[in-house]
Amino acid sequence: MLLIVTEIIPKIGFFSLEKAFQLASLTCKKENILFSIEGNIDLSPYFKGRGYKYLGNTELLKIFKEKVSVVLFFKDIFSEIDKKILSQAKKKGIPTVKYSYFGQSPEDIDVIVDPSPFEYDGQTEERSILSGPEYTILHHKYIHFHNLDRKYKKKLRNILLDPGNRLPYRELRKLTELLLNRGYRVKIIPGKDFEKFNRKTLKRLYPSLKISGTPESYARTYFETDLAIIDPDISSVKAAVTGTPAIYLQGTGNDELTAQYFEENGAGLLFRRWKREDYSEISELLKFFSFEKRKEIGQAGKLLADGKGVYKISKILRSFLKE
Repeated sequence: MLLIVTEIIPKIGFFSLEKAFQLASLTCKKENILFSIEGNIDLSPYFKGRGYKYLGNTELLKIFKEKVSVVLFFKDIFSEIDKKILSQAKKKGIPTVKYSYFGQSPEDIDVIVDPSPFEYDGQTEERSILSGPEYTILHHKYIHFHNLDRKYKKKLRNILLDPGNRLPYRELRKLTELLLNRGYRVKIIPGKDFEKFNRKTLKRLYPSLKISGTPESYARTYFETDLAIIDPDISSVKAAVTGTPAIYLQGTGNDELTAQYFEENGAGLLFRRWKREDYSEISELLKFFSFEKRKEIGQAGKLLADGKGVYKISKILRSFLKE
């Protein structure tokens, strides 16, 4: 049995759980999967109709009454209860795998899978570490668009804005207006904090602006755009897999490291603005993205990731499962 330890946190946790569901569905039969969830909430709405078994992570006795063959910790930071689950797994000789970002909480795990460009220098003894954007879990449609022979347009026309919550509404509006005034066709993928009344205001002010709904995946949206301006932490791999040239919005810490990694590997450019709320410099940056450069940058991105991360991780987990 595969035990998946994860959590549900408002606005963040369900995102992780959806990724875990994708991985679980490819790994083994539903009756051989058990979820252990952290959080004092009603879990039934999240699992309704999915067919998976689940328990609260405090129910240690019930968890290990099951014939667990491998434990997957699908989270970055370990709680005290997670450490108890890990300790029990170690005592029983059960292999452990962790899926997390940027080397957070490096516990005594057998296999660490990290989709970030984090360097695990000096941490490879007695455990396997697999890191890099090729292990990012994406919707399966990204593989389809990765494999297509993309035709780049001669002229830069269509620009996608996918800033996540990186840009407050006022800044997003300024950037949108700048791009529209320069004759570009603009489409926005709203972040989680994007309000409905902001959508109405933007559509009223800029009738030609397109604002995306919530499709099954944004793979086609990325594939069909000429250039994406994005939050690198959330969307850099989506752009790379689909061969979409990107401008990475400046951030801090790990976000900055991600942007720098993709920039150094030729998949896009980091927008280093000097003044807050000033996007005039983007006009100059856009001149860099000629037909030849967009084609070169897009092809470089496709070399970094193929969208098959979920299958690669599933293969690792299946290697531990007992018949």
